[in-house]
Amino acid sequence: MTDPSPARTYGGESAEERTARRRRQLLDAGRASFGSVGFRASTVRGICRDAHVADRYFYELFPTLEDLLVEVYSECIATLTRSTTAAVDDLPAGTDPLTLSRHGLDGFFRAVEDRELARIVWLEVLGVSPRVDRTYLDTMHGFGELMVGLLGRHTPDIAVGSSLDRLATAAVGGISHTAMTWLMDGYRADRTDLVHGTARFLAAVVGAAEPE
Repeated sequence: MTDPSPARTYGGESAEERTARRRRQLLDAGRASFGSVGFRASTVRGICRDAHVADRYFYELFPTLEDLLVEVYSECIATLTRSTTAAVDDLPAGTDPLTLSRHGLDGFFRAVEDRELARIVWLEVLGVSPRVDRTYLDTMHGFGELMVGLLGRHTPDIAVGSSLDRLATAAVGGISHTAMTWLMDGYRADRTDLVHGTARFLAAVVGAAEPE
């Protein structure tokens, strides 16, 4: 069911603005629900209640609860990506891999300190469906490409090629597991210590890349 007069303005909002607002409210409520009680315990009705959006509007924007999860997950990944890249943007060309890794990982783990985000990224998207599993794997591959791209941009003497691509896949798995363990352990480790240890691992991975 849609608005009877979608082109009309109500309360100073156009139809497009109302739709965008409802979408944002549902995304925020979905993030809060998936990041706290979890995807499997979340319901459309509960999310709509928390979003202050009538149930009928949910299905105009998201065909299923799984579709909302994928959108929320994508936003969380975008936050992780922005935090990681922003942390290295001001580094000069020629920055050594260890320094580059420390800066990038500090931005990454700073975002991971958001417990809702971390739970959605590392716990709630696993085993939901083949489609969501594929989204997760594609995202992890994308992080590997991001890592290789940042190395190529900031450390041009690094041999970027298939050897580094393969190692990046392994490194992303290690970093991802570290983040999940940090979450599950209640963030007991100090972020600075975590960053320095993981950066040494990542720099060693980069150093293991074979010239092509």
